[in-house]
Amino acid sequence: MWIDADLCGGNIHLVRKHHGGSAELTLQHDSASPIRQWFHFRVRGAQGSHLELSIVNAGEASYPHGYYHYRALASYDLERWFRIDTHFDGRKLVLRHRPEDDVVHYSYFGAYPLDRQRTLLTRASSVPWMRVDSIGRSIEGRSIDLVSFGNDGPGKRRIWISARQHSGETMAAFFAEGVIERLLDGDDEVTRALLDDCVIFIVPNVNPDGSARGNFRTNAAGRDLNREWAFPNAEASPEVLAVRSAMEEAGVDLYLDIHGDETEPCIFAVGCAGNPRYSDRLHWLERRFAGGLVKCDRGFSPEHDYGPNDPGKGDLRIANNWVGERFDCLSMTIEMPFKDVAPADGFSPDRARSFGRRTLECVLESLDALR
Repeated sequence: MWIDADLCGGNIHLVRKHHGGSAELTLQHDSASPIRQWFHFRVRGAQGSHLELSIVNAGEASYPHGYYHYRALASYDLERWFRIDTHFDGRKLVLRHRPEDDVVHYSYFGAYPLDRQRTLLTRASSVPWMRVDSIGRSIEGRSIDLVSFGNDGPGKRRIWISARQHSGETMAAFFAEGVIERLLDGDDEVTRALLDDCVIFIVPNVNPDGSARGNFRTNAAGRDLNREWAFPNAEASPEVLAVRSAMEEAGVDLYLDIHGDETEPCIFAVGCAGNPRYSDRLHWLERRFAGGLVKCDRGFSPEHDYGPNDPGKGDLRIANNWVGERFDCLSMTIEMPFKDVAPADGFSPDRARSFGRRTLECVLESLDALR
């Protein structure tokens, strides 16, 4: 049996292997940061064996409570992901599985390697109503890609969607994939209606360095990009600087920042109550949009959020707060779960992708009310 994390987005350290298919592993911290939570690794040569893989420092993770009532994901081909037997005792996270193939991947959530993103962007650039541009470079020189849907025109709303500021929250990448795939379908009624009335800008991966390195939250400099929006700089957070600059140039009427939550077993949305310019109009828009999301996935909870900020005390380092304040627009963070929404099947990459597709229906229904 061989265990390694020599993968795009790989993260694990093999401490020791034992006879009979058991092994001890440790989580590795993010680049220049003590944060550790994400894992993605590969096991080879264990087909038919009863594996017991113990992540022995899981109790020292950044969000250890996220491992309670959680099941890890496995895949033989990086396409179809399924949940496996997983137990957390407060110290160790133990994965138990009997592989049916010679190679199997295990991951905190479904892995989303950069070559999958490149394939998707190639498809997006092949249709006349979509365009792919590089709006900047990460610290390590990777492209910050922007997918543009439609052409600007009088009265058209400008919709922005960003994903994977936190690189280990890969459900955001699957969400963005669902959005882009639906917009690629020129025969889809929602796509055609959106093309007439708005321009959509999608940043499918704000943090490509963290995605490649196997970081959970940070970029190559150890910065949490979702705490950089008030004062981004070219040395430590060029990724945010690039996206902010593109927003300033195009304008924003609606912004969705897509994330994953470690502890909550539901999908929920967070608005920007607490911002200095927050108004009754924005509150109404938030409640209206959240009400629409209920129809998009059975796991969405319209009443759940992180709790209110004091008036005027919203954290403008956070993307949705900064955008909402700067553009006086509907601006929301959407959180999806690492845990199971329903014990029978769990929340999956396919669910995240479907949720992205369906969210476009909420966008369409909201266009007339945005301004």
